[in-house]
Amino acid sequence: MYQRRLWVLLHRWISIVILLFVVVAGLTGSAIAFWRNIDAYLNPSWYSVEVNGVSRTYAELSADVIRQYPESRIHGIVLPNDRASSVIIYLAEETTGLDEIFINPYSGDILGARSNDQISFDRQHLMPLLYRVHYSLAAGGIGEVVLGVAALLWLMVTLIGLWLAWPKRGKWHKALSVKTSAGLPRLMFDLHRAVGLLFGGLFLVIIWTGLWWNMNYAIRPVVSSLLPTTPWFVDTLPEQTTQSIIGPDEAIALALAERPEAKAYYLRSISDKSVHIIYLRQPGEAEPYGRTFVFVSFDGTILNIDEPAKNLVGDSYSEWQLSLHTGQFLGFSGRLLWAFSGLLPALLAVTGLVLWTRRRNLARVRQRR
Repeated sequence: MYQRRLWVLLHRWISIVILLFVVVAGLTGSAIAFWRNIDAYLNPSWYSVEVNGVSRTYAELSADVIRQYPESRIHGIVLPNDRASSVIIYLAEETTGLDEIFINPYSGDILGARSNDQISFDRQHLMPLLYRVHYSLAAGGIGEVVLGVAALLWLMVTLIGLWLAWPKRGKWHKALSVKTSAGLPRLMFDLHRAVGLLFGGLFLVIIWTGLWWNMNYAIRPVVSSLLPTTPWFVDTLPEQTTQSIIGPDEAIALALAERPEAKAYYLRSISDKSVHIIYLRQPGEAEPYGRTFVFVSFDGTILNIDEPAKNLVGDSYSEWQLSLHTGQFLGFSGRLLWAFSGLLPALLAVTGLVLWTRRRNLARVRQRR
């Protein structure tokens, strides 16, 4: 009995300490589960274009952007999903701080531009801000560490909660029942217990995979020491800065020639390694992101193809972190379920606080007698 009382106290007080962090992480996670969809709704003129003949090449569009921002360097291009979508170009070293440019693929006109580091709640910057709040509280490295510690404590709280709420054999129906006519305290208790039991496993998955980024300095070396992994190919390349002989269009064409059934969705250029990385989604890989990467040198040589079929155990574990954290491996329904689950920490916080407040009030009443 004493041992259970100790676990109850740990569950309660750790939850109170991390309550705000967990609620913020959950709510922002729900929003960014559909980042591009929501951002396109908020800024439709940035994302949608009128189909007008033949689109310009990515090299031409890149040149259009550089003419507008001559001090910058292009390091990424988000390829359009269809002919009615804009092209998104990411910049580095732009003196104005702008780093994301939306461009009309037919006319080359700039449709919109923003800095993803700007703290603003206007519709142009809301989604990038929510993303940064989600993983770092928009506070940089310190915020990442704080959320990492909060996630570890949340993991502990979730495990303790599951242990405390776990019903005996044959009692699951009762444990998952919510009585709405037995008064507010009983309703709060039933909701807290039922939601915790139903979604506790999912919470554990989301929390653990979140640690992959917030505490990567501790988690990834441990995984690499326990499971065979392949080094990220770019890390094996020597540093060399050369002028690219091929443009983005040629690099994409070379990658697709290697995997003709795939769809290219992103190109990243790493100038200090003289390599383009083309991100592909092969048939059977969950949207919106694929798990195939083709490395093309600036002179047009295919250097390497990183794809699931070649993965070691540690590589597969690493690649599954994003899919498990976002639910994308289950497609749209998975992302929807994960987004819904992000709302539940707020419910657990409310029900838990109501129960805690009631317990404190009862304790005070007893002391006065």
